[in-house]
Amino acid sequence: MLIRVRFAPSPTGYLHLGAARAALFNYLYARNVGGKFLLRIEDTDLERSTEESTRSILEGLEWLGLDYDEEIVFQSDNAEKHRQIALKLLEEGKAYRDFTPKEDRANTNIKQDIADKARGQQGEKNMRDNPFRDLSKEESDAKADAGEPFAIRLKVAETGKTSFEDAVYGLQERDYSEIEDLVLLRSDGHPLYNLAVVCDDIEMQITDVIRGQDHLTNTHKQILIYKALGKTPPRFAHLPLILAPNKGKLSKRKHGAVVSMTTYRDKGFVAPAFRNFLALLGWSAGEEREIYSLEELIEKFSLEGVHRNNAVFNFNEADERHWTDDKALWMNAEYIRTMPLENLIPLVKNELKSAKLWRDEYE
Repeated sequence: MLIRVRFAPSPTGYLHLGAARAALFNYLYARNVGGKFLLRIEDTDLERSTEESTRSILEGLEWLGLDYDEEIVFQSDNAEKHRQIALKLLEEGKAYRDFTPKEDRANTNIKQDIADKARGQQGEKNMRDNPFRDLSKEESDAKADAGEPFAIRLKVAETGKTSFEDAVYGLQERDYSEIEDLVLLRSDGHPLYNLAVVCDDIEMQITDVIRGQDHLTNTHKQILIYKALGKTPPRFAHLPLILAPNKGKLSKRKHGAVVSMTTYRDKGFVAPAFRNFLALLGWSAGEEREIYSLEELIEKFSLEGVHRNNAVFNFNEADERHWTDDKALWMNAEYIRTMPLENLIPLVKNELKSAKLWRDEYE
């Protein structure tokens, strides 16, 4: 079977550290097994998605040397297909219309988010208490025909559990009673994330989904959608998170430029050096060495080498000498020492110009 993986960023900003590592791990895995590395732009958040962000992501991938196979898939192009699949599940009785007013539905979702966060400590369970869940088809059709707005929710079974063998974290299980009847289609006809992802992964024939640990909750929900559609889910591998020095989550909003690929490119980082650094941020080949060419990374990469513990990205925003992780700086210096001068000059040109040290004869 041909392995097919995808990197699926949302174009709501630059390519950040965590996304870049996810792209790299997908790329290395695909190249190691002779598979395909695909790119999907998940641009369904119409308010936040921008063409500028898409360009920034593509430039970041190009800088890292991560060439993708096949044409880019833009998720928004498939919105009508997603809607039709939601309507098909409704027709088959696997989903139902939820006529709850929009503002009340938002409050319900907030309560579910709180329950999700509290579940580990309190064992709180989600109950199937939606009054529209068990409406007869005739009653539901009548309300829809009368023009009442509705969302479409997946009808999750009362009893049972989802389970899958994660390539990094092992067996993962979740009781159905802990999963809400997730919304597939909003009342404005907009398909939601979990439905869109499953539909596109099926259409793209994705065999393996490699993404961050923060998607574990989504995976259980997506498995239910696969089941409702009568499809076999792909294999899943969830990657450890990348944490800030204070062990909090590393994010674009909080940490800004230090997590942007554009920053490293513009500061004259050597792309192979930063790619090498990224590869070792949560993965190892079980060796003492730390310098690897791209070819060596491809040869040695395996999901078995991915760590379960979260990685820490060490930097000090208050100290210019340690503005990024010391290992990244060291690795960049190691690459520069062995680089021919003609290859080095384009990388340091911007920095030298900023310091007013650039001379035209350097060209």
